[in-house]
Amino acid sequence: MMLYKGRTLEQIVQANHIDTAQLPDKDELDRQTLVKAKAGLARKKMRRYYADSVWSGGLPLHFEFGDWQVSKQPNDEQAKSIGNQVFVLTKQLVHKDFNVVLSGDRGVGKTSLALAMMSYLMAQGRSAMFVSTAELLKLTNDKYDDPGIRTRLRDITRSMTEVEVLVLDDFGTEGGMKGSIKKGEIKPVHKDLQDMMYQVSNARVDFAKDTARGATIITTNNTKAQLKQMYEAKFIDRVYTDDPAHQILFAGMEGVRNV
Repeated sequence: MMLYKGRTLEQIVQANHIDTAQLPDKDELDRQTLVKAKAGLARKKMRRYYADSVWSGGLPLHFEFGDWQVSKQPNDEQAKSIGNQVFVLTKQLVHKDFNVVLSGDRGVGKTSLALAMMSYLMAQGRSAMFVSTAELLKLTNDKYDDPGIRTRLRDITRSMTEVEVLVLDDFGTEGGMKGSIKKGEIKPVHKDLQDMMYQVSNARVDFAKDTARGATIITTNNTKAQLKQMYEAKFIDRVYTDDPAHQILFAGMEGVRNV
C-alpha cells in the first residue's frame, strides 16, 4: 500500500472530503493539460510579439480608455463621441478581424486611442504589437551600418505578419515632401521599407475569403490618396479600410498631447 507522509490514499481522501466519483478520468486530465499548454504558448507568443514592438525613441507607451480626457478639447462632446466610437470598434475586434483608420492632425489623440485599443484587446487575450513607422524607417536605414539590426528587422517582420493586432503609428510620416511644401509633392518611401510592408500586408490578408487576417490599426495625418503616393497602391488598399464605419476622423479636434 502506497503511503504519503505516513497516510494511505484512502485516509487522505477521507480527510479532505474528496468525492472520488467526481475526479477527472485520464482523458479529462489529458484535455486539461492540453488546454493549459496552449494557454501557456499563447501567453509566450503575446510577450514575444509585444517585445518586438518598435517605439518612437525606444520608450514603450501605455494608455487606457479611462485616460481619455475629453475636457482638454474645446468640443468635449465631439471628443466623447470619438472615444465612444473607438471603444465600440475595439469591443467588436475582440471576436472579429477588420482594419481601422484613425486620421487627423498631429496631437489630437490618435496614438492615445490606438494604444487604448491595443491595451484592451491584449487584456482580452489578443496578441498585439505597436510599430512607429518613422522609427521603423530609421531601423531600415541603419541596417547597412549595423548588421545586428538586420536580425532585429527579420524578427519584427515575422511578428508583424503573425500578430493578431498590429498598430502602425504615424503612418505616412516615414514618407515626406520633395521640393517645396507649397507644391505638395510627396516622395515615395524607401524601397526596403516598401518591400517589408508589402510582405506584411500580403500575410495579413486571407485571399481565399477576401478578408483581413488579424486587425491592422493605423494612425495617420495623411489622406489615402497621399499614402498611395508614398507606397504601392495595392498595399494601401489592403491596410486602409474603405468601410466608413471603421474610419475615425478627428476633424475639428485641436492638437493637445496626452489627451
